[in-house]
Amino acid sequence: MRREIRFEGRTDAPDLLAHFPAGTTPRPEQACLLTALADAIAEALDDPAAPRVFVVEGPPGVGKSHIAMTLARWSGDAYLLTSQRLLQDQYEREFGAELQIVKGRDNYACEHYPDARVPTSRGACRRARGPLCRCPYARAKTAALDGPVFCTNTAYFATLRHWRAVELRRRRLLIVDEAHNLETQLAGVYTVGFSPEQMRAWFGASLPRLAPADAYRPLLAEHLDRLEGRLEAIARELEALHPPAIADDVFLRVPPSRAEQELIEQRDDLEAALARVHFFLDAEAGEWIVRYPPDPAATLELVPLSVAVLARDLFAESAELVVLSSAHLGPKGALAECFGLDADAVRAFAGPSPFPVEQRRIVYRPVGALSRMNLAGLEPALFAAVAAILADHAGEKGLIHAPSYAAGERLVGDLAARAPSLARRLIWVPSAAAKARALDHHRASAAATVLVSPSLREGVDLPDDFLRFQIVMKMPFPDLGDPWTAARRERDPRWYALETAKALVQAYGRSCRHAGDHGVTYVLDGQFERFLARYRVLLPEWFRDAAEPALRALRPEAWAE
Repeated sequence: MRREIRFEGRTDAPDLLAHFPAGTTPRPEQACLLTALADAIAEALDDPAAPRVFVVEGPPGVGKSHIAMTLARWSGDAYLLTSQRLLQDQYEREFGAELQIVKGRDNYACEHYPDARVPTSRGACRRARGPLCRCPYARAKTAALDGPVFCTNTAYFATLRHWRAVELRRRRLLIVDEAHNLETQLAGVYTVGFSPEQMRAWFGASLPRLAPADAYRPLLAEHLDRLEGRLEAIARELEALHPPAIADDVFLRVPPSRAEQELIEQRDDLEAALARVHFFLDAEAGEWIVRYPPDPAATLELVPLSVAVLARDLFAESAELVVLSSAHLGPKGALAECFGLDADAVRAFAGPSPFPVEQRRIVYRPVGALSRMNLAGLEPALFAAVAAILADHAGEKGLIHAPSYAAGERLVGDLAARAPSLARRLIWVPSAAAKARALDHHRASAAATVLVSPSLREGVDLPDDFLRFQIVMKMPFPDLGDPWTAARRERDPRWYALETAKALVQAYGRSCRHAGDHGVTYVLDGQFERFLARYRVLLPEWFRDAAEPALRALRPEAWAE
């Protein structure tokens, strides 16, 4: 049932609707959220003690990007952060010149060498005695720094903010889109990481496996001189590649050799590693987790357990007002605690789904409780259930949310043997890096293709016939085999349930993207019912509106009103 939406605001509130992107009309849900935000902004401008961090939750399809752009246009001075490059591309397609987008150096080609396809991260300005450059990256960054809406990804911004804060002035507004990823992204920015190749090059051998993380403090402190010395040696090696008899301008006309590009990459990696090592050594003890699997090819990572101080400083230093936007972020108190804020300093706004439940149905077909312990034993039944759904949707495009890359590969292999005609429809996405190409293939294909991956729960816009059905094979519980996840759950058990709820909501949100769209979501994990019964309060009402009828349809006696 569609709810009646009313919106009235303070007479002194800013007229946000006047800044709504041109060419579109605000939907009632958007107007309601913007009116509530206008009141909150007016209060913050009047009262220095009023909340200045605003949480905006809107179901998929409500048009959160238009809300974000409305706020950015009103401010005339905003940072707009997205969780991934695909979302930056979406903002660029929708709003074009109204924002200034900057990405990492690897996303731009050096114009000095148009035929060599050298990224600006290893271009002319990065070489020994290279020029001050006005390459595409430098131009994009300058335009973003000077422009009214600086749009970039969260990890790039946080890296720039921490190590080059002087470049980023405090603005009127900071908007973090897809903010449900903010904790893990900030933790990643400050993680100290060494691959096996780096450890051999920088330390002479792999570092020992130690616990706890604080045991690495004296070890890394002892190696600081070695790391600094290696950085100086790389600079000398780069200089030695420049023959003294050849003038700088002549030398720089020739694209860098593979050896030179590898040295530049080593230099940049080592500079980044040193910065994070210093941060780790200066940080408070007892707040870091070791990730170092027993595999000989494993990377050593030291990960901050909490990002509370990092997030609080990021908000305070970046802007006067902060907006955190997502489909679902959970209880305000839990969010405030995660980001080091007082709950009274946060105001939360949530909107209903603009789409009837009939357009975004959930169908529950449990094959058993797919826990980590019994998944392997239940996989034959699970794969058979997937095959049956594929057959039921023979002429439609879809999406299968695999539990992991390993399980996804097993599913593809099973279907190839079980039903080759079904398997030929599958587009396997083997990594997050392969996502963009797989999506392009899926959209371009005239066949009823079906994407298969554990990495397509978010940042994926597949409206209309690009997605008519999707399958959630297993409840998306965070991996407790990851030491950081295990430690985070031990510190705060509700965090684990909330992360599961957010991931489930994100997956569900792929199925219906606009008022004329429709799609069905199949859930095959028997843990779905127990999770909904136990953690109902952690899920938004618009999700429960679709989930509870699915449970009643299967077991009406258990879910009777």
